[in-house]
Amino acid sequence: MSLRDIFRITKAEITFLILIVAATGFLAAPGALSSLWLLAPLLLAGGLSSISASLFNNIYDRDIDVVMSRTSYRNNIINEHNYRIYFAYAAVILAFASIVAYLFINLLTLLLILGGFFSYVLLYTVVLKRRTSLNIVIGGIAGSFPALAGWSTVTGSVSLTSLFIALLVFVWTPTHFWCLAMGTKKDYKSAGVPMLPSLVSENKAFGYIVVNSTIMVLYSLLPFFFHQIAVGTAYFFVAIILDAALVYYMVAIYAKRLSTASFKSAFHYSNLYLLVLLVSIWWIVA
Repeated sequence: MSLRDIFRITKAEITFLILIVAATGFLAAPGALSSLWLLAPLLLAGGLSSISASLFNNIYDRDIDVVMSRTSYRNNIINEHNYRIYFAYAAVILAFASIVAYLFINLLTLLLILGGFFSYVLLYTVVLKRRTSLNIVIGGIAGSFPALAGWSTVTGSVSLTSLFIALLVFVWTPTHFWCLAMGTKKDYKSAGVPMLPSLVSENKAFGYIVVNSTIMVLYSLLPFFFHQIAVGTAYFFVAIILDAALVYYMVAIYAKRLSTASFKSAFHYSNLYLLVLLVSIWWIVA
């Protein structure tokens, strides 16, 4: 197996996002600088848990991955002949992540990391993905747990600020994923997965994306009105610029008559949107 294959089946891009979210929750917490040594076990435990969740997801979805052009390559790596081996790998990785969190951090952080794991593997993959068009809406909660885990690593608790960061990822997820799914509707139809863009017309799907994006913009501005949400001064300037750019991308999709390319551009921008917005919070420790 090549290094590229390893990155693909462990969904390195998701693990990277998980680590960024966890680091944001950590650095936003009071006393983060004096607890920096805890960042390493947090990222190790969180990263390994994410890798384990991705492996379990691939194992469970191997019947639909093979019929989707975007994911068919996974069957060459994880299939009926070897999935039990990968199951064992994933279980060992999760166990090691749990031990690290329990021994070097605290019990609450361990429970939050496991909350993220089980909400992705059980809630999203097993329960929601094949049953409802709200799969990615509800299942997006999995991406919220790392922010809470990051904060609890420092403080042993959760807070309004950590909840804000967690729900920021939650409201971002549908826009991000639906823009991607607009270009892979045939895949989801072939696999029988009720992903929203594959069930409704392009106009309706775009309408849902606009509604969710509007919610995301409004939500991102909450710290302007609730000063109990401590995200730092840099966040306010960055949020205004990023939100304005997001509006531009939504207008561009409409102007380009809902072309696949315009949705793809919005998808790539959504990655940048969340990354820069989260990193702007890191300046709170400066």
